[in-house]
Amino acid sequence: MIDRAETEQDVTFDGATGPLHGRLCPPTGTGWGTLVLCHGRHETMEGPMVATLSRRAADLGLWTLRFNFAFIDAGSDPSPDHEDEIADLREACAFAAAKSGFGAAFIAGRGLGAWACVGAATGELAAGAILLGLAYTGQPDRRRALERLEEFEIPTIVVVGFESDRVDLPRLRDLISRMTSVNLEIVARADHRLQDTAGRPMTEAALMPIEAWLRLRRKERESR
Repeated sequence: MIDRAETEQDVTFDGATGPLHGRLCPPTGTGWGTLVLCHGRHETMEGPMVATLSRRAADLGLWTLRFNFAFIDAGSDPSPDHEDEIADLREACAFAAAKSGFGAAFIAGRGLGAWACVGAATGELAAGAILLGLAYTGQPDRRRALERLEEFEIPTIVVVGFESDRVDLPRLRDLISRMTSVNLEIVARADHRLQDTAGRPMTEAALMPIEAWLRLRRKERESR
């Protein structure tokens, strides 16, 4: 069993407004792609969902990079409309592509990071999106943003909690049911942070469908 904590490398790279700090994890065996991960508003890249997905994706053969948004080190709030966070994510994709030798990367985010992924997903360096704990109550601007994923045929998996008070499930189901490139997974007994009623991360339940989704993406690449 590989000790992922020992194989990870601390890295620093240029972001939209200043240096960004992250951790790069090489893949098990021959790599087939890259995954860039970002965190939610009230956590860092060491949040359990993001850190665990980073390491498991590496075990599936992906170069992974998780990083902190600039507002973490600055001790400030995220930017309006997440503009800086979207720009940071795009810079992280470019850095990961240069380090791994692959082009476009899959991008993953939780909470605020999920919406940064939606904003960055239509860029040329994004191969697909993993959206954890997405907040959506039918807002027109967010609906249009999600519809662009289908317009650009971005392979996407959305994972939300059934007990989330920040998701209108009927509206989200209706929207995604009309999207052939987007899959919706609902975690029973989980809240908007994908935690149970005791505040424990429901990591296994949330990441199981994502790992299956990544395996399918690998098969698609191998069949080209």
